[in-house]
Order: sequence, then structure tokens, then C-alpha cells
Amino acid sequence: MKAYIPTKRISQAFIAVGITTILIFLVNFFFTREKVIVRKSTFNVGQISNQTIVAPFNFYIYEDSEVLKDKQAKAEERVLPKYQFSDDITFDVQSHINDFYSLLDKTFFQHSLNSERSLTLTQNGYNLDEQDLNFLANKDAREQLFEFLLVQVKNVLGVGILKSEPNNEKITLIEDNTEKVVSIKELLTKETAINYILDQRTSRFSLDEWKGIIEKILNTILLPNVLYDREATDVAKKRASESVPQILGEVLKNELIVQDHQKITGDMLRKLNALEQAEQKRIVTEQAGKQVLSHIAEFIYIFIVLSLFIILSYFMYPELLMAFSFFRTFLFFTACIALLLILVTNLTSWSAYILPLGLPIILLAFLIDVRAAMIFGFVNYFLIAGLLDWKIIPSMIICLSGMSAVLPLENPRSRRDFYNAAFYMLIFFIVLVFIFGAIQHTKILTILNDIKWGILGVLISLVGSMTLLAPIEQRLPVITNIHLLELADFSNPLLKSLTEVASGTYHHCIIVGNLAEAAAKAIGANPILSRVGSYYHDIGKTKNPEYFIENTTEEESMHNQLTATQSAQIIKRHVEDGVKLAREHHIPKAIIDIIQQHHGTSQISFFLNEALEQEEEIDENDFYYDGPKPKGKEAAIVLIADIVESTTKSLHEPTVEEIESVVKKTIKRLIDTDQLSESGISLKELKTLQESMIPILLGIYQKRIAYPE
Repeated sequence: MKAYIPTKRISQAFIAVGITTILIFLVNFFFTREKVIVRKSTFNVGQISNQTIVAPFNFYIYEDSEVLKDKQAKAEERVLPKYQFSDDITFDVQSHINDFYSLLDKTFFQHSLNSERSLTLTQNGYNLDEQDLNFLANKDAREQLFEFLLVQVKNVLGVGILKSEPNNEKITLIEDNTEKVVSIKELLTKETAINYILDQRTSRFSLDEWKGIIEKILNTILLPNVLYDREATDVAKKRASESVPQILGEVLKNELIVQDHQKITGDMLRKLNALEQAEQKRIVTEQAGKQVLSHIAEFIYIFIVLSLFIILSYFMYPELLMAFSFFRTFLFFTACIALLLILVTNLTSWSAYILPLGLPIILLAFLIDVRAAMIFGFVNYFLIAGLLDWKIIPSMIICLSGMSAVLPLENPRSRRDFYNAAFYMLIFFIVLVFIFGAIQHTKILTILNDIKWGILGVLISLVGSMTLLAPIEQRLPVITNIHLLELADFSNPLLKSLTEVASGTYHHCIIVGNLAEAAAKAIGANPILSRVGSYYHDIGKTKNPEYFIENTTEEESMHNQLTATQSAQIIKRHVEDGVKLAREHHIPKAIIDIIQQHHGTSQISFFLNEALEQEEEIDENDFYYDGPKPKGKEAAIVLIADIVESTTKSLHEPTVEEIESVVKKTIKRLIDTDQLSESGISLKELKTLQESMIPILLGIYQKRIAYPE
């Protein structure tokens, strides 16, 4: 029966497919969108036309782009710089004169020494020394100076003061929103304004000392009031540029442009070029709608293809949707392959055969299984065909050779399988290239060139998959057979400590491993994970090995000195200790789950019965394992094998009937106590599992003949 998949998970899958579709579509659109290439006319001035050309529709004759730019630049150069006449600055300067006069009067009223007056004025920006102040001590002189400055400054500001002389001889002066063109000779600079005022001195201020005083004051208070207006100038230049006519004329429909055998003139050439540009624009306009529909269809196609991952997983492999990290891995690998194909075909001269489709297929076969790898290859065939502009044969060669990598990977167990996968890919690629080459009558050199690119693709797949397997495995809730076999090596520190510290437990784990492996093979679970999980399931017993019967005898049992409750707590703790040790040694989660779940929430019945017999005051929860119950078939298998091995070992002289009875009763008790309900294992599989364990147990406990001494 197909596993139930929550609607929320399916929605998440479609969202992930949508995001991946957008990414692939945008990259493909950016690199493969059609570029309009404007043809240059083959006609030249003075050439004899070999055809009669009549205007098929009305069109305009546009100025040549380079000529137009030149004319626009010259139009901008002709624009005079714009300056604003600032009333605010005029007002400020006149205010400064009043402020200066008030300050000067104040200093003479408050201070008795010129040095103090000079300091006060300097602090306010007026650099007048003590000698200057001697001339200004007379109030009448100060008032006359004030009136003189007020009148003269008003005169020069009325003319206008520029900050600096522009390069142009004329400027546009804006005053009261009115523009007028003036010569810069009509305006003053600060320097010429000061000189003008000095020339206007009356006899009262004719002395050079007065000249110096006036010059110092004017340098402080006089400001330019004609300011450059960059924004207005830029606007004027833009208008001048836009005013340059781009259209030189219009050609009407059916108007004769050039006759056959007629010499082409400059005017004719302009009309011919304009016709060519007009035709190009019409083509672009007509094709725009078609391109939009084409891109929409392309987006929908990519989305439908990627949605096949959801459809195939839902009906054939629901575990891929339930373990969403696997589904994201599918989409990630697909996006990488698609983007790589787009870049190779659009930015390089390389053949598409270099595409390493075998790389993700090999990784998926190792990380998940062959079914997942085949689903990936099948879906990517349709995607690659679309991205290769529907070149079906190259797409088939790439995908079929890539999918052939799964042939030796049904149960990968060593790094040699990488080379086997690469070998199959290479053979399939070469054979397919020769077959399709013969069908299409392809030249042998072309076939050999294709094989060269295919060999590179196979090498990239081989090296890339071997390099990426370990880091990707660490990021997924999965453990590969290669990693499992490495963990099964008894030189591993944890297993080595098991053999040295708890030899009885070690032998128990070996037998449980054999039983679990056989059972897993029989029901289609992972036999290597079951065996290796069995090796580690009791690793926690290395903390207190002397408290477990397989490492001691009943007479010397440490439990004789403990209460039943204390003994039960020590027995329970080996699960917690095993999980802790496994995490400290970075054992993968799949094996840690088996360690944690190999007793489920079952009862420690021996010590519970003992406590009841001794009439202890007990909490029955102390005599149950903390669980959880097995969440997968492998954990359930180890749970069953663990109990079966321990129980049959306690039989005095086990017979076939007794062994069969132990296995049946063990499975029945686990079903009755609801220990297997979350493992996903079916009753039919339990029966198959039971039948697979009995031959292993018979082989272990079979009586042997006594050899004579």
C-alpha cells in the first residue's frame, strides 16, 4: 500500500519545483535570448544598382547616429551659461554694512584702547589695526564713510558682481524670472568692483590710509551676487540637444528609391539605409508577441518536467517526498546540470557531451538507491532535450550513457564501484555515438571528436562523484554502504573497546549481526545497516560490562549485591551510554537510532519479577526502557535479533522446535506489546524474517559429533 503523504509536503515540493524552474528559466533566457542584428547595407555611393527598389510602406529618414551626436554636441556648446541675479546676497551685503557700522560705533563707546577695539573687530571678521581706528575715531568721519560705502556698494551690486569670469564672452542673466544676454564686460568681479569704489572716493577719503581702510572693509563685506545656475544651464543644453532634428524626411509608400542600372547617390543611400532600419523594426515588433508566447511555453515546459519528480515519487517512491532533504537534493542536482549545460552551450565552443550527468546519478545511487538515480536520469532527459533546442539524439546519448552508471550500483559496497560505473558509462557512450553516427552518416572525425568530449564528461563524473560523496553524505539523513563497511571494521575504537572490555557482548553482537543481515536481505531492508547497527547496538555495555550476564557467570553476578530496582536502572542505562559514546565518536545518526531504539519501550521483566517477589516498593516505570520504539525496519530487525539470540542462548539443549518456538514467541510478544507498530514492517515481512533467522540459529547451536581423543 502506498504511504500517505501529507498535502503540506506536496505543496512544499511544488514550491521548491517552482523556485528551481524560475532559476533555470531566467538563466536560460539571459544566455539564449534572441539578439537583433541590424544588417549593414551592401550599397555604396557611386555604385550601380542591380535592382529597382520601391518603398513598400511609409517610413522616415533618420539622421546618422554619429552625425546626430555631433550636431547635438555643437548645439549644447552654443548654449550660454545661465547666471542668477541674487537679491538675497544684495540684501545681505547691505545688512553687513549696517552691522559693521553698528559694531564700530559700539567699540568706540565701550573701549578706551584701540588695541581692545581692534581685537573685537578682528574677532568679528574685520581686520582693522590700531592705526586704522585712529582715522575712524571721529564720529563724523565714520558716518560719512558709512554713507559712502552704502551708496557705492549699492551701485556695484546693481551692476552685478561675478564670482569669477566664465570662459564665454557672453552669459544669460536671469533676473526676476527674465532672461537677457549680457557681455561679461558689462559685469564686475569683486576685484574690479573694489577698484571702482576706490576710484569714487571724495576728497574727504583721498589719503592712502583711507584707501587701505575702505579696501579692508570691502574685502570683508562685498560678495558676488551674480551666481552660476548649473541646473538651468543643464536644462537649456538638454533642450538644445533635443531640438536638433532627427528626421531628415519621409519616404511614402510606392515611392521610387532607386532604379535598376542607376548610380546610387548620397540621398538614395540614406533612403536605402532608412528602409533597412524600418524593416528591421517591423520584424522585431512582429516577433515580439511570438517570443513572449515562446518564453511562456518554455517556462511551463520546465515546470512540468520538474513536476515529474513529484509525480514519479508520489506513485513509485514516496520516501523521496517524505524525506524532503532528498527531494531538495534532486532539484539541486537538476539545477546544477541545467545551468552547466546552458553555460557550456552558450559561452564556450565545447560539445554538450562534456556534460557530467553521470555525476549526480552515481551520487544518488550511492546515497539513496538505483531507483532514485533512474528517476533523476529519466526526468533530466526531457529537461536536457529542451535546453539543447530539441536535439533529441545528443540528449539521448547523454542521458542513456549517464543512466548506464547504475548497472553496477545496485548494492554499492566499495570505491571500486565508482570505476565500474565510469566504465559502463564510457562503453555505453562510445557504442551510442557510433550507432547514431552510422544512422546519420556522420564523418569518423566528428565521431572521434564527440568521443573525446564524452571521455572528459565521464572523467568529470568519476572524479566529482568520488570527491563529493562524503561531504554530501554528511548533510543528508543517509549513510552509504561504503561508510557502513568502514564502521564495521573492528579496528574502530568503539568496536575495539567492545572486544577488549566486553568480549561476551562482542560475541553476542556478532551473532545478532548475522541474524539481522539475513533478515534484512529477506524482506528488502538494508542488510549492511542492519549488521553494522547490530555491532554497535550494545556498545553502551562497555561502561559497566560486569553487570551483563554474557560477560560474567550467574554465580559472580554483580547484581547479587543490588536491589532489583538498582539492577534495572543499570541495565536501562546501557542504551543511554551507547548513544552518548556513539555521538562522541561521530557515529552516523542511522546507527545511533538503532542503538537508541533496539529495546523500544519493552519491559525489563527479569528484575521486575524479582522486585515483586522481594515485595519491594517499586515504580513500574523504572522497569521499562525509555525508547523510543523502532522507527525503521532495520531498528526493528535488530530488536528482534537481539532478543532471539539472547533467548536461544539460554536454552540448555536447543532443538529445531525450540528455536522455532523462541522466534515465533518473540515476534508475537513484540506485536502484542506494540513494539513494532512504528517501524513500517508488515506481518508478511515478519513471517519472512522469522523464516530467515531459523537457519542461522540452527547453524550456530547445531550439535557436533564428539571426536575421539
